[in-house]
Amino acid sequence: GGREPFHLGPRIIARMPSSTAPASTKARRLAQRAWQLLHVDSVRAVELAKQAALLAEQAGDGPARAWAALTRGFHLLYFATPRESIPALLHAQACFDAMGDRPGHILTAAGVARGLWRSGRFSESLAAVLPLRDEGLRVLKNEQRGLLLNAIAGCYSVAGDSERAFAYMYQALREVRPSRGHGYDAVLYCNLAHELQQLGDYEEALRHIEQGLARCEHLRNPRLMSTLLINRVICLSDLGRAAEATPDVRRVLETPIDEHGRGALTPHFETLAIAAYRAGEPQLGDELLARERQATHEDIPDERLEAVLLGFGRGRVPNSDDELAFLRAALKLPPR
Repeated sequence: GGREPFHLGPRIIARMPSSTAPASTKARRLAQRAWQLLHVDSVRAVELAKQAALLAEQAGDGPARAWAALTRGFHLLYFATPRESIPALLHAQACFDAMGDRPGHILTAAGVARGLWRSGRFSESLAAVLPLRDEGLRVLKNEQRGLLLNAIAGCYSVAGDSERAFAYMYQALREVRPSRGHGYDAVLYCNLAHELQQLGDYEEALRHIEQGLARCEHLRNPRLMSTLLINRVICLSDLGRAAEATPDVRRVLETPIDEHGRGALTPHFETLAIAAYRAGEPQLGDELLARERQATHEDIPDERLEAVLLGFGRGRVPNSDDELAFLRAALKLPPR
């Protein structure tokens, strides 16, 4: 998520021909701003990254090109499939590697790790980022450290190791302050809440969700806001308070599923439908199921789990060894 120092330095700009210096300076400024806005204003971040990329090409500015590519890669990580985001992030990493920029290399590796575990490649994800931990803590600062630590936490989370996942998440939260975190603290509150939900601690999860939502009121990030609201719907529904979650269900439903809203990836219509039915809102539940049938689904673990959980909500029991094995792994149960 949001980051900061860029190690771009006036020394490099001074070496460039005078004809390219103004464009290069502007490209770097736009690329830096795009990266910082990634969680603060997701739409504006992409607009600035595109502008920076064009200027960087005109000026032959490697650092601006790399940071613009990194912003775009992370945006795809949140709004597109791993099939699209991983190659984009690897391209950004190649740009950083061409300059010997280790902080940039490490940040892209954190993004790639997330893409890997979202696509079900769990062991590869940890291998991509854990060896970079110590170096990253030396060369990264503030929310950049938080991003790296959170990526490692995510790898442990999907592996079912909640103890280490929590340790890394809380360490990440200590590194990120609202004043300099560029909205990344809200991401961490969201992820902590999700991990607590997996353990059934809904009351504590709600506490973190409320902190994240309060932070989101100052951001323009519909995807992050919607994710927090969906987490609150899950908590309230499982606590037997589904009726209280109905306003959140409607609010999420009103948010477009595109890159200007909350994205098409894992729309959670199934989860919202179950909450609506539990709240005694069958018409709303039917509308959500109709949206679910129209949505484009990807063959990634999060979406597959949604389908299995919807089956439970409709009273269907998994009926294949493959489906049972997947569900046990997703719910972090030991294999049989």
